[in-house]
Amino acid sequence: MRTGSNPVDHLVRTMRALPDMSKRPAEASAPPPRYRQVADALRAAIDDGRLADNEALPSERELTEQHQVSRDTIRKAVRLLEDHGLVYSDHGRGTFVAPALVRRMSRYIDGFSEDTRQRGGLPSQRILNLEFSPATMAIAQLLQLESGHPLTRVRRVRLTNGVPVGLHDAYFPLPPGVKLELQEVERARSLYQLLMERAGFAPVEAVENLFAASADAEEARLLGVPEGAPLLVCERITLSVGESAALDLGDAPAAPGAADAVQLGRVTVQGNATRQGVKDSQLGTVVSQRMIEALPQGTRNFLSAADLAPGVAFSTDAGGLSRVQSGAQDFDHLNVFIDGVGQKNNILRGGVSGQSDTRGNPFPQSAISEYKVLTQNYKAEFDQVSSAAITAVTKSGTNEFHGEVYADRTGTNWRSMNALEKERESQGVPRPSSQKYEYGGSIGGPIVKDKLHFFLAYDGKRIEDSRQIAGQNFEKLPEAGIVPTLRARRGSQVDPFHEDLLFGKLDAQINDEHKLTLSARLRRETDRIAEDRNLSLPGNDKERRNDETRVDLKHEWSRGDWLSEARLGYEDYLWNPRSAADAALVRYKVSTASPQVLTTSQDVILDGGSPDAQRRQQRGVFVSEELTYTGFDGHVIKGGVKLKAMRYDLSGTANSVDAVDVLIDTATGLPYWDGTNCTGTNVSNNGSSSDQCNIRRATAPAQARFNNRQWGLYLQDDWSVTRQLELNLGVRWDYEDNMLNNAYATPADRVAALLAADVPRFGIAPPAGQSYAQSLAKGGIDVSRYLSSGNSRKAFKQAIAPRLGFSYDVFNDRNTVVFGGYGRSYDRTMANHALDELQKNQAPGGEIWLIRNDLKMPYADQFSIGVRQALSPTWNGEIALSRIEAKHQFVWFSGNRDANGGFAQQSALDPLWGGPDGFGQLVLGDSIGRTRTDSVFVKVDRPYSAASGWTATLAYTYSDARTTNLQWSNDTFDWTYGRAGRGWNPSTLVDRHRLVGAFMTDKLLPWGLSFSAKGTYASGFPRRLTNCLAGTAQCFLMRGDAPSYRQVDISLGKAFKYGLHQVALRLDVLNVFGADNYAGFDDWVGIAPPAGQPTNRLGGDNLNLDKPNTARGDNRALRVVLTYKF
Repeated sequence: MRTGSNPVDHLVRTMRALPDMSKRPAEASAPPPRYRQVADALRAAIDDGRLADNEALPSERELTEQHQVSRDTIRKAVRLLEDHGLVYSDHGRGTFVAPALVRRMSRYIDGFSEDTRQRGGLPSQRILNLEFSPATMAIAQLLQLESGHPLTRVRRVRLTNGVPVGLHDAYFPLPPGVKLELQEVERARSLYQLLMERAGFAPVEAVENLFAASADAEEARLLGVPEGAPLLVCERITLSVGESAALDLGDAPAAPGAADAVQLGRVTVQGNATRQGVKDSQLGTVVSQRMIEALPQGTRNFLSAADLAPGVAFSTDAGGLSRVQSGAQDFDHLNVFIDGVGQKNNILRGGVSGQSDTRGNPFPQSAISEYKVLTQNYKAEFDQVSSAAITAVTKSGTNEFHGEVYADRTGTNWRSMNALEKERESQGVPRPSSQKYEYGGSIGGPIVKDKLHFFLAYDGKRIEDSRQIAGQNFEKLPEAGIVPTLRARRGSQVDPFHEDLLFGKLDAQINDEHKLTLSARLRRETDRIAEDRNLSLPGNDKERRNDETRVDLKHEWSRGDWLSEARLGYEDYLWNPRSAADAALVRYKVSTASPQVLTTSQDVILDGGSPDAQRRQQRGVFVSEELTYTGFDGHVIKGGVKLKAMRYDLSGTANSVDAVDVLIDTATGLPYWDGTNCTGTNVSNNGSSSDQCNIRRATAPAQARFNNRQWGLYLQDDWSVTRQLELNLGVRWDYEDNMLNNAYATPADRVAALLAADVPRFGIAPPAGQSYAQSLAKGGIDVSRYLSSGNSRKAFKQAIAPRLGFSYDVFNDRNTVVFGGYGRSYDRTMANHALDELQKNQAPGGEIWLIRNDLKMPYADQFSIGVRQALSPTWNGEIALSRIEAKHQFVWFSGNRDANGGFAQQSALDPLWGGPDGFGQLVLGDSIGRTRTDSVFVKVDRPYSAASGWTATLAYTYSDARTTNLQWSNDTFDWTYGRAGRGWNPSTLVDRHRLVGAFMTDKLLPWGLSFSAKGTYASGFPRRLTNCLAGTAQCFLMRGDAPSYRQVDISLGKAFKYGLHQVALRLDVLNVFGADNYAGFDDWVGIAPPAGQPTNRLGGDNLNLDKPNTARGDNRALRVVLTYKF
């Protein structure tokens, strides 16, 4: 047995007179359940010596025959005896009578009331005294505190049907500023519930000493028994979730016949602190409610602490758009599960519904109890996810009314300017005033005490956000043509945003076996969004609605070894950007190459209207059933089935007006566009293309409505093979019958164009009679796989995902645990791709967009191996190696080829422009994208304890992230797929090194002040530089390095308490050191300039190479938060 000090939460000493188990309270007329009758009979046999210490209980078969009950009833009776410390199990050998003096761990912390009710009695209490006193040496030693540490002591008599049956003496250290009142202890249904609500104490584990004693005079008087009567004394040390975790108790009592069988005397607390979930094959991090509420944050997004998990990054850009990224995979492939229900976005990007380019928050933070970030190797119950899975648990009402109200504010006058904003001001573009308010609250309590409870939470957000519009690269243009006008129109803009989030929950405890939970969530969001925050002139924007409604009903039924969890749910998500623009969207660009061509250009400014007029909606209902069975020794078997019926209503158009990319001539200052068609050299596609211009013509609104049924099946076995080895064995299968509108038929004019005779293009003439499809075949493209008759597309049925994990406690002391696993996880493809195909193909002579008929579902294979180590009694460590290989990611790519199936003389970085004769370009959609991320995860943390009053955590990630996408990102377009020489590219979404640390204390500072801090260091995203020094036909990509990202946020708060009321004031300072962090740079190396002209560091003519153009993270800002709790 290892020894050491342990941060524990509190000590309870309970004395109970040993009753005659055969007698029932007079008021209880109903007979006890059969399992309790069996337990009473076995306990009587133990009490009278018929079953001796360490003697084996009769087998299940023998007990079944003896008592004429089922094996399920026998197992329940034995578990009840085990919960009371009367028997213990030895894996593989049987169940034995525990010694008279025994210690054990229990997950049933305050079982008196529950035990009494199960027996048909009425529990109650009488408070003897509530006092505040320093810890004695003996108590301090047990609680691992310093002698004299201030403690709260509650002494009470426990009664059943008004008859005293026990004395309860509790000692616990409370956080600074928390004080219990006698009245609230008296009316509390549970002391532990009260401690959880008032002090954040969440008990999950306990160490107990059980021994016999004789009643002294006072104890006899209080319990109503003769002096000297036998008492059962229980000393219990209780520990909290996510904090002091568990204590190792060493070996269990020896089995019968063992030479070293022992009799245990009074137990001295020994052992070492370990983490919750230490024996877990999943890679994950729990974010407690304490950390959610304490850490500084720029907005009340509960996911802002997700990066405390290694391998996960939470980021917010200068416009307030936030996202969670894990590895090189698209962020579309993560999922968030609220109370077990996935929030998957079926139609758009962002992973979860409502998170596609929004300044809003996904869920009311005041409703979140805690959440866990699973980086990989999650169990089989998680569906529609191949990146990070985030599982959140919501708060519930209790038997006491509790609530909070909060408000916070920040604004321009509380925020510094970053280097980009200062530069724009120097150009005569001031930063306008802006402000942000967030406010809301929550309340919960009983409707019918002990039976029906409610909880409500509301979060509101109002932003008047400013942006400066200065444009870029004006210095490369002459003061002629349209340039002076564009310069004069630069200025400032305020973009408003409103969000309302509402969450409600009802839970009903019908009886001991049945529980119902009904929850609902509403999200209503309006926003004004620029096409490009940095470049869009006023008016180049759109209004957007982002609304969501979800309702979930859950029924839990527990009987014996079975737990049933049935769910019924409804969802309705609407995304509706809308613009009334009638002017073309014009992206003005500049090129310093000779000749000037669009492929070597850089942005200047955006003008005109937004082409965005879309309506995307997903609605659905689902029903699921999950069964958990624990009747097999050492196994927790869980299986489930889910059917979800989805309806997609996709309409409108993303191109309501022409979208023009056009160069401004560096000599005349005039664009290569006459207001309708492109001008310049090599004009083609009916005026839609030239070397200096490209127009994406407006497309009429279209509508795709289709249904999709989603099936999911899984089976999971968590098998404790031995006391040291646990295996997590799971498999799931997912199926969608109509993910991308399988009934779609390719228009006849598109089919005819592809099968018609090819014509000379790009200076290459095809052989006589060779069709365009045959030209494509020479380049390896079988276009027939993309032509749909309305019956050609088949649903993917091979989404079988094994998930295998293990954990091994090396020394059987929870100090050193090796863990690892392999898992495959399937996700899905966005339904919006089906509308892209339909919409683009409806314009006569327009582009041709085709999706492959046998499209596969995206998936990731996840491998990990690691070790968790107790570094000291209070510090925990973890290190893991990980590889994630993601395949079958959906990508659009150019299908244009010359008559030889090649790319003619086109630059390696550019596709061929122009498809079959008389039509625009050919764009193909296929499951061809791949990413790969190799990582090292290191995590060190010191869990919070009431004794120390502080916690700290540190998460480091090394990542080598790669993608096959030529954009080096998660872009759904990879235009040059299919060209020779392509391979793996670095991902511009993942820092090679990332370090996140957090600290919080509510005890170390004077005057009851609380303090927290969060710091982030990242080495910087890889940059994708375009180098055309050898000429525009020989351009190539090269890697560049970005400066590191550094941000430290701090928070200082003070709570003022008045009885059961609390008012707290908190000041958050974001980016306290004012670091300038950037997400984007000028990555154009340029061409070789004439001799004698200045060059950049790589020899190119672009003197703005490496210049930042996009901010990353927060400016230094002050945020004030006022909270009232009751």
